[in-house]
Amino acid sequence: DLPLLEWKVFADEYLSEMIRNEGRGDGDIEACYRCNEGVPLYRCMDCFAEDLVCDKCCRELHMDRPLDNVEKWNGAFFEKIRLRELGIFVQLGHRALESCPHPRFVDGFTVIHTNGIHNVVLAYCDCPGRRAAGEWRQQLLRRRWFPATHVDPRTAATYQVLNMFHILTLQGKVTTYDFYAGLEKLSNNAGLGDTKDRYKSFARMMREWRHLKMAKRSGRGNDSERTLSETKTGEMGISCIACPRPGVNLPEDWQNAPKNDRYLYWLFLAIDACFRLKRRLVSSEKRDPDLDVGGSYFTEDEPFRNFLLTVTDQREMSTCTGLAALDHANTKYSRGYATTGVGVGVCARHEFIQKNGAVDLQKGERYANMDYAYASLLRHHDPALSKVTSYDIACQWSKNVISRLNALPSLVRTDLAEQITRFVVPKLHIGGHEIFCQLEYSLNWLWGAGRTDGEGIERPWAHMGPIATSTRDMGPGARHGTMNDHFGHWNWVKLTRLGTLLRKRMKSAIEEHRVQKEELKAFTEGRGEVTATWLKAITDWEEDKERPAGERLGCMNPYEMPKGGMSESETRLKLTELEAKRAEEGAFSLHVVGPSAFMTQLLELQELQRQLKQDVAARSFETSAQKTILVQRRTKIMRLLGRLRAIQQIYMPAAIRLLSNRESDNSTAEHAEEVPIIFPFDLPLSQRCEPGCHSDLASIEEEMRNAQLRSSLLNLRTHLHMKTRLLTYRTSNVKAQGMVVKSQSVLKRNQRQIDLDTAKYQDAWQAMKKLRGKDNVTWRKLKGRDVRRMDAGEDKAVGVERKRLGKKKAEALREEAKKGAANDGNKLKRARQAVGEGRRHVSWIWMEGGTGEVVDQKVLEDIVQVEWCKSYARTARWGEEIRLLSAEMDRCLTTLAFNTKEWEGRTDYTGPLAAGKDAAHTEGVRAYALSQADTYRRIAEGFRAVWRVLHEEKGSFEGAEDDEGEKVASEDKEDEMDGASEDEEEEEAEVDGWDDMAD
Repeated sequence: DLPLLEWKVFADEYLSEMIRNEGRGDGDIEACYRCNEGVPLYRCMDCFAEDLVCDKCCRELHMDRPLDNVEKWNGAFFEKIRLRELGIFVQLGHRALESCPHPRFVDGFTVIHTNGIHNVVLAYCDCPGRRAAGEWRQQLLRRRWFPATHVDPRTAATYQVLNMFHILTLQGKVTTYDFYAGLEKLSNNAGLGDTKDRYKSFARMMREWRHLKMAKRSGRGNDSERTLSETKTGEMGISCIACPRPGVNLPEDWQNAPKNDRYLYWLFLAIDACFRLKRRLVSSEKRDPDLDVGGSYFTEDEPFRNFLLTVTDQREMSTCTGLAALDHANTKYSRGYATTGVGVGVCARHEFIQKNGAVDLQKGERYANMDYAYASLLRHHDPALSKVTSYDIACQWSKNVISRLNALPSLVRTDLAEQITRFVVPKLHIGGHEIFCQLEYSLNWLWGAGRTDGEGIERPWAHMGPIATSTRDMGPGARHGTMNDHFGHWNWVKLTRLGTLLRKRMKSAIEEHRVQKEELKAFTEGRGEVTATWLKAITDWEEDKERPAGERLGCMNPYEMPKGGMSESETRLKLTELEAKRAEEGAFSLHVVGPSAFMTQLLELQELQRQLKQDVAARSFETSAQKTILVQRRTKIMRLLGRLRAIQQIYMPAAIRLLSNRESDNSTAEHAEEVPIIFPFDLPLSQRCEPGCHSDLASIEEEMRNAQLRSSLLNLRTHLHMKTRLLTYRTSNVKAQGMVVKSQSVLKRNQRQIDLDTAKYQDAWQAMKKLRGKDNVTWRKLKGRDVRRMDAGEDKAVGVERKRLGKKKAEALREEAKKGAANDGNKLKRARQAVGEGRRHVSWIWMEGGTGEVVDQKVLEDIVQVEWCKSYARTARWGEEIRLLSAEMDRCLTTLAFNTKEWEGRTDYTGPLAAGKDAAHTEGVRAYALSQADTYRRIAEGFRAVWRVLHEEKGSFEGAEDDEGEKVASEDKEDEMDGASEDEEEEEAEVDGWDDMAD
């Protein structure tokens, strides 16, 4: 840090000036500079000018600044005094500096302010007929002092300190205790004073402040018809301005939209639970009531509790193994806790917490709780809207959800049978499901899904995680109030940043759609009419999915790969299922992350390192922007590695010792992609068991490495076969320079996958060799010369042979060939002939299962078909994303205009509650309404300015469909959440999985 290093030279000077400020400085120390009479002994630490003044002038300067910190020179140093010692008191009920003929003095009144805690003398206005001044509490409020009690208050907090703490706790998650303790230390950091403890009063005032601010911002203060107690369900919550809302931001004929446009009006929802947000068995609803009962994000308490009393002990049995939510549904983690977590619903594309979409959990993530949350939030959405609901256990939860929602209390009951609803699993989580689930519940293959990832539900948990410690010991009312407040803040920040977010997503979508479209075109050309058959298979399958479950024709899923042994995901599920069975039998787990999940995370981290190593070797980070991405990727790896080390300490203490020894021997800093992870195979054989390593880890790694070998070999075959097709097409059809460049780009991306598949296989083979011993590894070692296409002979054979011969010898041999000399023994000719069909040897990678039989050509064609279908889906999803984003931009502006008009209609306060209100209140109502209307208007103007640049750069968003009428939209199985986590969403999800691994 160059500025810091430069500053170090001046550190002594800075320190000298700080010490100098402890004295009286350059001021006149003989006479007060204001009156030239008194002795200048006083200075104010809060005024800009710290000139010394006399007691009289100090009093005059601070009659309207009663909360400033003043110091007095005692002849040797400055000591803090209270302004009350100078005769200053706070007069209420009158204008500034105006005296009251009938004051009611209160000595020892405590005021909490941004610069500390003060003890002042207060004077209420007690004039006869003091109606204008108001009650004691009103006199305080009109000076922006919030009273701790409504009857004869003796403590107050200024609006400034309440607002400061409110912002700090929302943004920085500062606790009430820490903030108040900081104020105490501002007043007296040595513990020598007599400051009264007003922590409980401050906490209570803060709860009331939060509630009132939420009510004010939702328009409740401008409602002259209903009191706060008559607030409607969810009325104080903030709605997403980009999601479809009939009557607000949709055209009147939206239900009659053409079939290909209907997805533009889909509502994308996501639900999930967080088990970090627990609450201990402290207090009760009676002693600690909720000020906001169902008025914002949590559902109504009493009806929800009554419903849970009717629910017997559910057993959510999973047929899709590895679902942690179901594993925890009815078991453990509940002793000593009144609440074991929170379930919540969000809009999946913009991550707004849904009104009345939050519920408490009592025994894990039970269907009953999540059903209630889902039905509760649906109350605020038009049943006519088609819905896509993402849930990490949607494959199980959706099976009988219609009947379960029909059985809910009438308050939230809804009939999903009459609504079009699709259920999906988030893109990151779906990797832990069975193959059937990955095919049936994937957003990748859902027409109309665009680039929705379903993982947005995890990001609010990262925002809420830091408050888990403070809310754990709160009463039920305080906890709900705090969480509602943070939910509201999350939604407001999302609203104000939607302009930037949608712009970034649109720019990414336009560019990626162009790339995917070009790749699909290159993939399609030269394949004749067969692609029309493949496209029809996609269309038939998508149409079949639209039919009711009982009327489906059972069309083949075009994205299903030919079966070839147990995949990596199936292996993980098998191991997780085994762990779950052991847990049921009473086996003790060392960590909430089980051994198989831990090993999965190690392998995922290794994959990130492998990808980065290859990109660095390929010189992919030359520009400033690329170097920034490199830093971000390395930072991400180190952050994930740090999390793993804590778990590794528990499961593999020998690995930590090995790392420690290695670090002491190696002082050179390593890049993130080069930092050793340490797997069980890295440990000496004697340390792969207790106590150096968990007894199951080595066998778990062995099974997972076996699956890696199988999957990487399959993927390697696929990408080599694709390379053959691409080269054939380029040779026959690509002539123009532009086409050559495009084809080279496609080949380069395919080659990257070949290299990654190769590296993954080689890493897995090396691990298996150490785990089993070289003679016991059933998989063959993959060498560079083995990585060649099935129909091209040894791609590298000629090059290797030519290098061995040397340039001169090769030239001599060519001359010999030209002269017609006998070439039977010519090595160059043999090298050339090696690529001919008669002498070609098929690499062992094309042998099925080590039997020596060549992989069937039909299997390869099936693989190509699936890859083409996936390429088509990627192109389609990206195109859909462009149109969805364009529709969302329009809806944002329409909703903001609606909100502006709504606030402009709140300027009059003439209803029943207006009785007894004065002109000042009426003016405040109007001013606040117009201020809010102006805020929404300016937000809309900001969005237009941001998007105007995008329009100028990229042109119209129309034309996202190609000439053949392809459905627009996309997803890449290698890039599950690309573009989903934006810069403004700094805090990545840190829930039970590795949610940021999908970036």
